[in-house]
Amino acid sequence: MPKRKKERGRPLKKRYPPRVDATPEELARAIFKMPADHEWEYQKTEGGTVYRCVDCKKAVYYPNTLYRDGRCEACHGVTV
Repeated sequence: MPKRKKERGRPLKKRYPPRVDATPEELARAIFKMPADHEWEYQKTEGGTVYRCVDCKKAVYYPNTLYRDGRCEACHGVTV
């Protein structure tokens, strides 16, 4: 049996927010819409923010994508 290769890159120590399906132009427009004196609110929670799919309620973290309709990759591909 062949030896398994070590995964590339650094191991993730904490969970990061999922990717979004917005283009760089859409992200820039959203940032520039904010007022110049906007005060950011940072939420400190015990386990961090949990991003969930609206259909299957599964937690979605990076490197997975959470689409604009609030669905994960598996639920986003399903048409109802």
